[in-house]
Amino acid sequence: MQLLKSNEYVKVDGDRFDVLKFILSLFVVGLHIAFCYPLTHIFRIAVPLFFIMTSYFFFLKQNTLESQQAKKQELIKYCKRILKLYFFWFVLLLPLTIYFHKWYEGFDLEMILDILRSFLFGNTFRASWFLMASLMNIVLVWYFSRKVKMGVLFAISIVLYIFCCMTSNYYHLCERIPYFTEFYNGYITILDVPCNSFPVALIFVLMGKYLADHEICVSNKLLIWAIVILSITCFMEFYFAWSHRYILIGDSYLSLPLMAMAIFMLIGQNYVAIKGNTKNLRKYSTIIFCSHFSFGTIILMMLKEAFGEILVFSYDISVILTFIITVVICLLLCKLLLWLEKKPHFGWVRYSH
Repeated sequence: MQLLKSNEYVKVDGDRFDVLKFILSLFVVGLHIAFCYPLTHIFRIAVPLFFIMTSYFFFLKQNTLESQQAKKQELIKYCKRILKLYFFWFVLLLPLTIYFHKWYEGFDLEMILDILRSFLFGNTFRASWFLMASLMNIVLVWYFSRKVKMGVLFAISIVLYIFCCMTSNYYHLCERIPYFTEFYNGYITILDVPCNSFPVALIFVLMGKYLADHEICVSNKLLIWAIVILSITCFMEFYFAWSHRYILIGDSYLSLPLMAMAIFMLIGQNYVAIKGNTKNLRKYSTIIFCSHFSFGTIILMMLKEAFGEILVFSYDISVILTFIITVVICLLLCKLLLWLEKKPHFGWVRYSH
């Protein structure tokens, strides 16, 4: 099999990435429903891969454009698309968002500032942080990569990512550092939790751009070994942090960036022909990613309220039921939205994906 260079991953087509996106969207559902806690370190590969793919395809398109004006227009087009996607789901999920954030308890200046902070740096609906983090980092990397060496940008991204790890998986270890807790509390008061905001995404966006800009090809054997070793390392990280009760928010692992890049390269450089049209899978993945958490949270609450814990061999299967019901509802929503967008006066529904 001929291996594709990193800037040729979609030379024939990108259908395999559509399939990957759909699978990863189910990983994200499993992660947030937490139906199998020991597998969370595997599910967490989904968001880094989404960041890398978003960046890779954007900068790959940029490299096909000759003039700076055309590149700028493509950037503006990307920003508009993300904002339209954001506002579609913000409006559709607004009742649930108000309920989850308790914005109904009083509307004042403090709440307005909290909503603005959530919009820019955190979550309104649960997936919104990913959209804003993607937008911010794409714009920043697009601008500064022309003025600053990539090595410097990568160094900054590594520092930011380590900070995210320190404030998530290793928080209760790092809180022993003098003034660490005070600094963290001040940070999240002004911005938001760094592991669910723009700082965590920079390293993955840079990886996507680097692969789009260069002709990189690594042997499959080396990549497979790297993935195996990094997967074991990631599990060891998870077990170490969990067993020592260091975790505050278990989102950021030190081994995730390299593992995500190795997986993306392995899938990218090995072309596999996919039968059938995969375009809808790409749309499905976006709809599932944006909608699942709001539905899943309500479903789990209803099951808990109605039945309490549903124990089978000491395992609460209500989370598995929640996962299944959430996926089914999301798939039905996908069908509905794709059907609606073809109807007269409902073209705006395409902003859902």
